[in-house]
Amino acid sequence: MTTVIIPAFIVVLLIVILQVFSFNKTTYHSATGNSYFATIADTGKYGEYRIFKQLKYLEKQGAKFLFNVYLPKENGETTECDVILILPQGFIVFESKNYSGWIFGDEKSKTWTQTLPQGKGRAAHKEKFFNPIMQNNLHIKYLKTVIGDNYAIQSIIVFSERCTLKKISVSSKDVQVVKRNNIVSALTEAIHMMPQDAVPDEEIMRLYELLYPYSQVSDSIKQKHIQNIRNKHNKEG
Repeated sequence: MTTVIIPAFIVVLLIVILQVFSFNKTTYHSATGNSYFATIADTGKYGEYRIFKQLKYLEKQGAKFLFNVYLPKENGETTECDVILILPQGFIVFESKNYSGWIFGDEKSKTWTQTLPQGKGRAAHKEKFFNPIMQNNLHIKYLKTVIGDNYAIQSIIVFSERCTLKKISVSSKDVQVVKRNNIVSALTEAIHMMPQDAVPDEEIMRLYELLYPYSQVSDSIKQKHIQNIRNKHNKEG
């Protein structure tokens, strides 16, 4: 009996082809237009995709996902929701932080801290970043200007598995801060806090169609959004 040995590179190639094929069939790909390789090469995109990948089973239950939703502010600028999930119970708004290191933060503090080890005998490097709970609260504020105040909304801040949530203080019942590997249990907890079957299927579709155009904005709007963020950081720096 002859044993056929398949070279390792062919096995890897086949795996990649299958992953690309599977990716191209997802709602994430059709909604964002991002390619598989562009997604895995970008930490921000990849973090958002990983959220979707873990929760895409909810689509079979009638849930709808929206990605990179640019909501208008009264000053002419925009605020960007990373991932919005519309469920029969209401909305889950995800803020994705694909960070490593140790994360320290308090719900009421303007900034949080990322601490990165620098090796033996060297002091750890610390970086400040804007409080993601406050960031997501801003997203939710402007989401309400589009959809109204009649829906339950839960906020989930999702960090990478590569980090350690060292000391995080959260008191609000509609907010969770979790690592990505705990996102399913976080979602389950969020749903328990929301009214059951409050949003019928036809209303989910109406809300999805209402918000979808905000996820399909022009490159000029995206570039203006990025520039506004940079300008704000420069002023604060």
